[in-house]
Amino acid sequence: MKSLLCLTAMCIMLSVCSGFCFRDTLKMKTVDGKSVMPDECIDVFDESRHPIGSVWNSAECMRCSCGTDGMECCARYGGTATLQGCRGIVDPETCEHKFFEDDDPTKPCLSSAS
Repeated sequence: MKSLLCLTAMCIMLSVCSGFCFRDTLKMKTVDGKSVMPDECIDVFDESRHPIGSVWNSAECMRCSCGTDGMECCARYGGTATLQGCRGIVDPETCEHKFFEDDDPTKPCLSSAS
């Protein structure tokens, strides 16, 4: 239930903010009756496991890193990009802005034609 509440709060933050970071601290585990620090971080978006010292891109366009003090993720894109006569979207695979003509959303805008 606590995880669901945290995930809901993160989704609200993502919809309100154009660029942001968050941290998730590592929590002690009990192994054979002893408390031990985990040796990995668990991605809050897809629950994949990542060893301490690793850096990865999440499926939610976040750049995440795992350290001895926890996991930190930051949005890979910042702000909203605009191009006159075009509609901008963030490509979920590359996490980059792509532009399409307002009149024909299937036709890409040629922004670099100089």
